Amino acid sequence: MDPHHRQRLLGVLEAEGLDALVATTTENLQYVTGFRSISHAIFRGAELYGVFTRGGTGLVVPFIDTAGVAADAIACDRVACYGKFFFEYADPPGDAGERIRGFTRAPAATAADALAGVLADLGVAGRHLGLDEGNVFGPAWTRLGARLAPAALVPAYQLFRRARMVKSPAEVARLERAAWIAEDGIAAVLAMLAPGVTERDAVAAYEQEVVRRGASPYFSVITLGERAALADVYATDRALRPGDLVRFDLGCVWEGYRSDISRTAVFGRPSDKQARYYAAVLAGERAAIEAMKPGVPASRLFDVAVRVTREAGIPHYRRHHVG
Repeated sequence: MDPHHRQRLLGVLEAEGLDALVATTTENLQYVTGFRSISHAIFRGAELYGVFTRGGTGLVVPFIDTAGVAADAIACDRVACYGKFFFEYADPPGDAGERIRGFTRAPAATAADALAGVLADLGVAGRHLGLDEGNVFGPAWTRLGARLAPAALVPAYQLFRRARMVKSPAEVARLERAAWIAEDGIAAVLAMLAPGVTERDAVAAYEQEVVRRGASPYFSVITLGERAALADVYATDRALRPGDLVRFDLGCVWEGYRSDISRTAVFGRPSDKQARYYAAVLAGERAAIEAMKPGVPASRLFDVAVRVTREAGIPHYRRHHVG
């Protein structure tokens, strides 16, 4: 397990008096176990659990996901699966095949049964557990509570968020890579803009560049002209004309870490108003960056950005989120 993640989660256990944390959301599952499941990302409510304790980690997956666990060489102290699926094995089955066979030798009937077994193996059955409620809906919580009794379950989604707030150097590198890939996608769009190019064309160019660089599109908002004022709308066949604003609000996913950035360009020569507003926003951004220091709350950066932008030429400016 990543040493930084371990220290952050141990801090939560100590602060909250817990014996284990159980992850359920895609991001928290990856944080605890390193595993990223395609089915988990696609199906809301799919039951996968990552267990963190002082003595080790565990992973609960549907039978079908054992292939991904084996292929990615996920290193948890205990892996359990549940349900039914069927694999045919080569002879010999190879390393991945042998691992899948090991994982699937005795599948549990339900996810709750599999989780109960993992908790018992890790020595925390019936103890004080923090359960990430982010991907646990009402009936599932009730079902887990009954199966894991007499364990005390407390909501832990916010506890995971607290742990993840401080990033390791490796996490920072992934976030930076995701941001640079998004920037490269924007550059690819700017290079292909011409009269008649549509919003759909621009989004296609952006996403193609993101995929070419090994990432996955996260969300892709590119709007033109009067539609640049619209927040987070799907692309249309609106075509580019000289003088149009081109608004980007987009991101991508690199190794499970996401970028989310915005940019604005002008196709052709900017008007006086566009140039003034651009300069004002730039002044606010630079002031906020200058104010960034350890210990400064995000609210302070927000206030600086808004104040300087207003003073620099947009008196009615209200906000953009910082932090």
